[in-house]
Amino acid sequence: MNRRRAGLAAAAVTTVVLLWRLRPGSGGEDDAPVDEPHVVARLAAWAPTPSRSRAGRLAGYLWAAPLTATGVLLGALSRTRPQVRDGVLLFTEVRGLGGRMLSWRGFAAATLGHAVITAHEPTERLLRHELVHVRQAERWGPLFVPLYLAGLIRYGYRRNPFERAAYAAATRVLPSPT
Repeated sequence: MNRRRAGLAAAAVTTVVLLWRLRPGSGGEDDAPVDEPHVVARLAAWAPTPSRSRAGRLAGYLWAAPLTATGVLLGALSRTRPQVRDGVLLFTEVRGLGGRMLSWRGFAAATLGHAVITAHEPTERLLRHELVHVRQAERWGPLFVPLYLAGLIRYGYRRNPFERAAYAAATRVLPSPT
């Protein structure tokens, strides 16, 4: 019984820390910690792109499939019909559990694998931001969530290297099609 209490207490403390660190205003957008390890700085500067090969794209979908399944379940619970856009299932203007989670934390969107859940129709900038998370999930697969959460605990939301990479990619000026 004492182990169970200790486990529940640890889970409660972890949840409180994550919820505190997950708040949108936690840390400035460009606030890289001074003592940041080189690998973390490189991760924050990494702008993953979609794989060019069919086999690479298939591998990305398969590697991210557990996260995508969770995202599809959350999207399905939102009572919103998804659309396919840029290779992802996009659930817009979600209601239900997904909508409550987004509004409760003050977020515009959340990405789980190849499922993007948004509170409103996404702007081009927001969609670019979320697509970086899709590419991160393709590269890290099931390791993405624990690594992302570790970044939240260590750096907060805006200084999380995964978020810094997504914000940087979203603000880049895209070349105009000619």
